[in-house]
Amino acid sequence: MAHEVDPNACERTPEAIRAALQRRPDWLQAFEQEWLSAAADFDRAALDAVIDKWFPFACACATPGYLDEVEQTVKRMAEGDTDGLVFRDADGNAYDADSRPIDTGGRR
Repeated sequence: MAHEVDPNACERTPEAIRAALQRRPDWLQAFEQEWLSAAADFDRAALDAVIDKWFPFACACATPGYLDEVEQTVKRMAEGDTDGLVFRDADGNAYDADSRPIDTGGRR
């Protein structure tokens, strides 16, 4: 993927996360449920955990073009079009859609 998530695309506040997650209503709903549950218990550690969990999702939503590219890739894969897609394992090794190793010219 050409885009990477910008970790500075969103502030680490409930309001900023809520605003960024507008891009994905399903994520926003899950965030709201978890936030309200933690708030109902007046549990500061739980509130912080909700922020920690959802902050990367908010940054993904707030990074221009990132989710568009992800959604386009998912659509291509659902349609069976995997030409040119590169998949990586936990060690960064590159593979094609049929799990065959590919040479990326040393790029990770």
